[in-house]
Amino acid sequence: MSQAKVDKHKQEKYNRKKNVKKRNFKKIAAYVVATLIAIAFIGYIGYSVAIDTGLYTPATTTQGSTLSKEAIESLRQQLIKNGDSNVQGKTSDASTEAATTATSAETSASK
Repeated sequence: MSQAKVDKHKQEKYNRKKNVKKRNFKKIAAYVVATLIAIAFIGYIGYSVAIDTGLYTPATTTQGSTLSKEAIESLRQQLIKNGDSNVQGKTSDASTEAATTATSAETSASK
């Protein structure tokens, strides 16, 4: 054997334990990553099946509030005063109808 081959063989022998440890670490890391990916995939499939079959319904949050008739009418009047053309409906009070008519007349006059 040439001196270069002998030196190479000695270097490989010297680093053999380190290389074996590195190889084993890479193998274990690959198993861990593959296991995590498999668990995530199985979890996703299970979740999808549960949603599709109705076994699990995700929580929905709704926010609601109750307003008195006076508060609703106040908001309605404010929208009418601001010129919102989407406000619909009649009010039952004659006084609010008069106010609505007056507000509409003021809006028309100012234009």
